[in-house]
Amino acid sequence: MVWRRWIVLVAVLISGCSATPTGRLDDGGPVDGRARRLVMWMLSDIQPPTPAKRIQFEHAIDDVNTLAEQVDFAVIAGDLLQSRSQDEAFAWFLTTRQRARVPVWYEIAGNHDVRTVERFRRYFRNPSYYAVEIGNLLLLLLSDERPSSETDISDQPFNWWREMVERNQDRIIITVTHGQLEGSGLLGSFIGSRIIVGSERFEEVLRQRRVAIWASGHTHLPQGLPGTVSRRENLGGTLFVNVSSIDEGFLMDSQSRFFYFENGSDKVVIRSRNHSKGRFDSDLDIKLALGKSFVWQGEGPRVIP
Repeated sequence: MVWRRWIVLVAVLISGCSATPTGRLDDGGPVDGRARRLVMWMLSDIQPPTPAKRIQFEHAIDDVNTLAEQVDFAVIAGDLLQSRSQDEAFAWFLTTRQRARVPVWYEIAGNHDVRTVERFRRYFRNPSYYAVEIGNLLLLLLSDERPSSETDISDQPFNWWREMVERNQDRIIITVTHGQLEGSGLLGSFIGSRIIVGSERFEEVLRQRRVAIWASGHTHLPQGLPGTVSRRENLGGTLFVNVSSIDEGFLMDSQSRFFYFENGSDKVVIRSRNHSKGRFDSDLDIKLALGKSFVWQGEGPRVIP
C-alpha cells in the first residue's frame, strides 16, 4: 500500500537505515550456556496476493528448516491468506506448512482471514480466542472479529483476556493480536486502521497487571526500523513487539521473529530472522528480563480452556 511505503521511507530517512541498538548475541547459543532452549517462531502476514508470491512462504519454511536448533512451536499473528481465498489456497498453505520441521502451530485470524471466516474456521479449528501453556509460559491469543481494517475485539474475549491476566500473574504472559494497542508506542500505532478498537480497555488492565510481551503484526514494517519494538513503563513495563511480514517489497525483506526461553532463566532472547537473506540480524537481538524465571520440564505446548 502507498501509505506503508511512505512510512517505511520516512522512518528509514530518520533512522539513517539503522535500528535502535538492543545488544548483540554473537553465538546464538543458550541464554546461560546450559540446557536446550524452548524455541517459539512468531510470524505474521503471509497472505500472498498472487500464486507467484507464494514462493515467499515456501522460502521461509525452507530457511527455518536449515536451523540447527529445534523449533518447538510456531504462532501466526494473523493474515495467513488474502481476503476471500478459496479452498485451493488453504490446501496450498497447509501443505507448505507441513513441510516445516515445526511440530505444533497456533494461529489467530487477521482482518483478511475474517473476510473468509467460515472457510478459515473449517481449516483452522482453534477458537477465535484461546490460551496456550508450556511450562509457566502462558500465551493469550485473540483474533480479529470483523472484516474491517482495524482489529475488532468484542467485550467477551476482552473480559476473558482480563480474567486470564488477573488469574495468572504467577506466570510469564504473552498476548498475541493482529493489530497493536494505540498506546503501545509502536510505529504505526497512530494510524487508526492498524490498532485495536477500544485499546484503552486493555491499557487500563496493563497499568495494574503484568503482561511481559505483547506481539502483533498487521503493519508489514521491516523489523530494523525504530519503533517496531517498544517498552512502555506506563503500561506495566510490557514489551510491545511488532512482527513483519513473510513478503518482499519496497525496502523490505521477508522477516519473522524467534523467541528463546531457557529453563531456570529469567530472560528471553528475541531474534529477528531475515528469510530473504537466510540469516539472523544480530544487531536486532533483544534480551528482555521477564521478572520471573521460566520453568519448563521439556513438555510440549497445549491449549487450555
